Amino acid sequence: MSVEITCGKCGEKITTMKMLKSLKDVMSSYGGKCPSCGQKLSTSEFSMDIEEK
Repeated sequence: MSVEITCGKCGEKITTMKMLKSLKDVMSSYGGKCPSCGQKLSTSEFSMDIEEK
């Protein structure tokens, strides 16, 4: 199973993970902002779409 993290504002894929990591770890890799549009990422406002492949 893999998990894709996408920006809620622009829909750009930020990263794909094979194993789950905490949201804070993912966000810190990008300075807390979407690398595409610069939208501030929040740990309190997010959704997850998980698809088994």
